[in-house]
Formats: sequence, structure tokens, C-alpha cells
Amino acid sequence: MQPLEPVGPLSTSLPKPSTEEPLKLELKELPSTLKYSFLGENKTLHVILSSDFTPRHEEEVIHLLKENKKAIGWSMADIKGSSPHMCEHHINLIERSKPSREP
Repeated sequence: MQPLEPVGPLSTSLPKPSTEEPLKLELKELPSTLKYSFLGENKTLHVILSSDFTPRHEEEVIHLLKENKKAIGWSMADIKGSSPHMCEHHINLIERSKPSREP
């Protein structure tokens, strides 16, 4: 087995967690049984909830999620113990190799 070699230069700066620098995402339309709710300010840190929740139940769920929002992984930078550099996928090709498909 060959040792792993770095593919390219690794950046020394890691991305900030979403709780510090929220992602800007385009939200898609959901089925009528689901709805978006937001844990951050200015419609950031989105979660998807059932639209069947009563207002009281929804409020309780949102409160619980807000208390524990650092445990939610909106991006790879939010997952503690995992370096985003390790999550990148690279395929090293051997020179003059031909692609093949096996059953």
C-alpha cells in the first residue's frame, strides 16, 4: 500500500462555523407537509420542521434547537473533530492508464 501524498497545497485557514459566519443558501420549495424555520438572525441557520406542529410544539422544538445549535452540522466546518481538509475527495490518476468498467 502506498502512503498518501498531498494533492495540492492545503490552505492554513479553516472555514468558520456557520454559527459565526452563516451560509447564504437558496432555499428550495418544500412539500406542504414541511416548512422552514430559522435559528439565526436574518433568516439564517435554517431547519426543516413538520407543518403539522402546533404553535406551542413548534416553539418548544425551536427553543431546544437554538440551545443546541452548535451540535448541528450545516457545513463541514461545523462538525467538530473533522478537518475539512480530510473531507475533500481527490482521485489520483496514473499516467497513460485507460478507464475501465468492471461488473
